[in-house]
Amino acid sequence: MAVTKISKISRWTLYAMSVVTVVLIGLFFLAGNVQPEQQYAELVGLTEPTFTDALLYWVYILLGLTVLAVFIFSIYGFINNFMHNRKKAINSLVTLLIFAVLLIIAYSIGDGEPLNILGYEGPDNVKGMLKLTDMWLYTIYILMALTILAMLISPLINRIGKRK
Repeated sequence: MAVTKISKISRWTLYAMSVVTVVLIGLFFLAGNVQPEQQYAELVGLTEPTFTDALLYWVYILLGLTVLAVFIFSIYGFINNFMHNRKKAINSLVTLLIFAVLLIIAYSIGDGEPLNILGYEGPDNVKGMLKLTDMWLYTIYILMALTILAMLISPLINRIGKRK
């Protein structure tokens, strides 16, 4: 009973997040551009779509939820497995540690050199914020690549496992 309820909740959550994502992408591409006098991009000859900020904030929310879910489920798995099977508990802890190492490596390879942005005088063009931004971007790239790799390799592993 509980598995069915969790399955329904996760399915509807996926649907809701997908709908929001599709709507924001549609608005980003189809809703026009910001007025020229309000654009930063105008200084370099580019146009800025109206819903750029909304789409970026949505990506930040999804990334934050993903990171939070990884930590919560890793800690939950560790505690749950620690009570029943200590070997599985160590595997859960290793997942959490690997993710922490990934974040540290991504932060360390980030570039903290301030950008030369025409017309921008904000507080975010500093070394710490730039390295943090690079960390999240590199983490997104790495996790996306690992997800695609897992989708490609998983059927092969399942077929090999069924033959034995």
